[in-house]
This record gives sequence, C-alpha cells and structure tokens, in this order.
Amino acid sequence: MISKLQFNQLAEQVRQYESRLVELEQVIAVMQRKHSIPEGMSPLTTLASEMGLSTSKAELLAKNCGVLVVRQGSQLIVNESKFKEAAAIIIKGAKRKVGSKYWFHPLIGKFIMAGGVKK
Repeated sequence: MISKLQFNQLAEQVRQYESRLVELEQVIAVMQRKHSIPEGMSPLTTLASEMGLSTSKAELLAKNCGVLVVRQGSQLIVNESKFKEAAAIIIKGAKRKVGSKYWFHPLIGKFIMAGGVKK
C-alpha cells in the first residue's frame, strides 16, 4: 500500500501530464491544418507578383539568397520580410541592356520584371 502523501503526489503528476497532453494535442491540431499560414510567412506566388517577378524566378531568388522556403500542401510559403529584403537588393542590382525587356542578375539569371524597378 502507498501512503496518502504518495497518492496525492502521483495524482498531481497525472494532472500535470493530462494538461501537457491537452496542450500538445492543440499544437498538433494547429500544425495539421493545411490552410493556416504561420505569422510572418506568405505564399511565394503572392510575394512574386508584388515584386513583379515570375514564380520560378522568385523561388530561385529565395533559395539562392537563403530565405526560408517551406512547402505547405501544394504551395510554397516564405518568410515575408526576408524575401522582400532579398528581392529589393536583387532588383536594384539587376542590369538591363538598352531596349531589352530582359533584366539580369548573377544570382537568378535573366528574368522579366513586370512594372519595372520598384522604388
């Protein structure tokens, strides 16, 4: 037999484990939702259109500049602030021949930019 003190200590441990389990279940449920995007992250296609780049060049930019890229379902999501910062640097550093519709930057190669250079 166990004493009442030991029983109460065990009962308290069980309550703590139950509360931890409930918290873990809630976290797992949030992580398993396909349509929820974490704070500070945005779909790559949205950010690419904002910056005037194609989705493939935006993906290449994110990978080459070290921006966090995560596949969620069928879409890619990226860290919004870091992507915009990297895209601004790349776009401002890109060169274009006179009369050409193509821009060039060594990190992402030749690309077309819709809307010209963002200021």
